[in-house]
Amino acid sequence: MSSAESSKNQPLEPQLRRAKRPDGRFDIQSLDQTGLQALIQGLGKERFRALQIYKWLWQRNVSSFEEMTNISKSMRVELENRASINPLEQAQVQESEDGTTKFIWRCHDGQLIESVLIPDENRANGLKPRLTLCVSTQVGCAMACSFCLTGDMGLIRNLSAGEIANQPRMVQQMLGDDRRITNIVLMGMGEPLNNYENMVVALHNMLDEDALNYSHRRITVSTVGLVPAMKRLAEETPVNIAVSLNASTEEQRQQVMPITKKYSMTQLLEACKALPLPKAKRITFEYVMMAGFNDSMDDAKRLVRLMNGIRSKVNLIPYNENPQRDIRRPSDEQVKRFQNHLVKHGVQCSVRVSRGRDISAACGQLGKI
Repeated sequence: MSSAESSKNQPLEPQLRRAKRPDGRFDIQSLDQTGLQALIQGLGKERFRALQIYKWLWQRNVSSFEEMTNISKSMRVELENRASINPLEQAQVQESEDGTTKFIWRCHDGQLIESVLIPDENRANGLKPRLTLCVSTQVGCAMACSFCLTGDMGLIRNLSAGEIANQPRMVQQMLGDDRRITNIVLMGMGEPLNNYENMVVALHNMLDEDALNYSHRRITVSTVGLVPAMKRLAEETPVNIAVSLNASTEEQRQQVMPITKKYSMTQLLEACKALPLPKAKRITFEYVMMAGFNDSMDDAKRLVRLMNGIRSKVNLIPYNENPQRDIRRPSDEQVKRFQNHLVKHGVQCSVRVSRGRDISAACGQLGKI
């Protein structure tokens, strides 16, 4: 799918405005293909030049306009004056003993963000190996979920569309041709729907066949439940949606997820039922299991009732312990009992294997750089 098709109803002026840097130049990777066409035509150039430039940026991984050899020298000079290419700077790479890799990137203003590459080469039932990249959308996070270290940072700023989409581009460039990222999850630092416009432009560049060319089936956006933006996301993009639920009652969820005071769990679940999902898709509900809080069999029974009427699957995430929290991880036996109850009562359910805990790359640990 081309970004020209996926963004044909998106207003261009705000996209161009958001891509403009303090020095007056445009961050060219914060434009999708349609936005780039508007910029190039605004410079009085032929529209087809935009596609040439777009492919240089996303498929040939250039770091300067001078490398775009099928563009005239005069146009390259003009592009240099009017726009800039702003890749992330690799600050550090950490390798886990389980094969997980954490990339720490330095942004143009010195802020640090993280991406996590998770291999799954031992998939059962003959499934092909999977290589998933967890991508950040903000520096810090405003949601302040009690079990997540990223929330301790507060929200420092939104990432630009270029900073979001450059994470998979640059990781893939480092991997080379031998290994391909198979899945992208926007579940890293930040709440993706709290940076909606930049996130959507980044998604266009991930999906566009002339850019990163990922299937919509392979991209998932996770949210704590920003209800109005969820509906908009489902209407405007074909990607998968995951909801961080983490509780079986309203009171529970308010204790660990402050967003519940704005959008109640009842509102959230009603919104999930109403989402315009294609028939083949389900909403993934992420459920962080915390010992003695939300891991009882009563919780499991309530969760079954909550899933009634929603095309869903539940991803159980045993809490990843860290010294900065008193929260404890439930036993493997209790996690299994919980899962078995859900499956027995018709809820599609899996348990996420914790990866990268030794390098603070597991779920809820990002921001502990």
